[in-house]
Formats: sequence, structure tokens, C-alpha cells
Amino acid sequence: MSINIDPQQFADLVVSANPSKSEDAEDIAKESLELYINAYRLAERYANISTNCYDTAEIIKEVKKADLELN
Repeated sequence: MSINIDPQQFADLVVSANPSKSEDAEDIAKESLELYINAYRLAERYANISTNCYDTAEIIKEVKKADLELN
């Protein structure tokens, strides 16, 4: 099974679900930007790991299949 996460959409959702508690506009912007960047990078990292895991699983299946054909 493969899960696709759009990093931009994920980051947008994280920021909207976690509003700043600050009253200063600059602090709100900084907190939101930091949260957005962290969420975006996290989604990218996990998206790449998921893809690599899926590819590795497919390779293992092919190796096992080839091994069975040789025996």
C-alpha cells in the first residue's frame, strides 16, 4: 500500500489547525512560518521514506520470485 502526502497541503493543514496564541503580528507570522516549514520538511522526509520502502518491498518480492524459479 502506498500513501501519498502532499507536503504543501499537509503544511497548510498543520498551520491552520494550530493557530498562534500570540497577539503580536510579527510573532504570529514567525510562529506560523516556522511551523509551516517544519511540517513541509517532515512530510517530504516521510514521503521519501515511504516511497523507498515501497520500492524495496517490490525488489524483495522480485528476488524471491527469481529464487523460486531457479529452484
